[in-house]
Amino acid sequence: MKKYSWLSYCSFVLSLFPIPFLFGMMYAVIRIHPSLGFFLISLSIILSLLLGLIALFKRTEKNALALVAIIISFWSGLFFIFGLLMSQMA
Repeated sequence: MKKYSWLSYCSFVLSLFPIPFLFGMMYAVIRIHPSLGFFLISLSIILSLLLGLIALFKRTEKNALALVAIIISFWSGLFFIFGLLMSQMA
């Protein structure tokens, strides 16, 4: 019987982290050095994609939550890269 495991849940939580954290950094709600903040956001996106892909190809895992996490983290990554390019910080 297929069910969700910690891989799906961790991937989903990590995929929700980057965008609010980026806006928190932009509006100085979260006071952290920008380099460290960008590293944490990038790490969160990469880990979410990796955990989502592992959960997606695991035989005993339901795919819905992992697929949603991959989609959210992919769009978060595109938004993050677009924001960095538009602000000329890349």
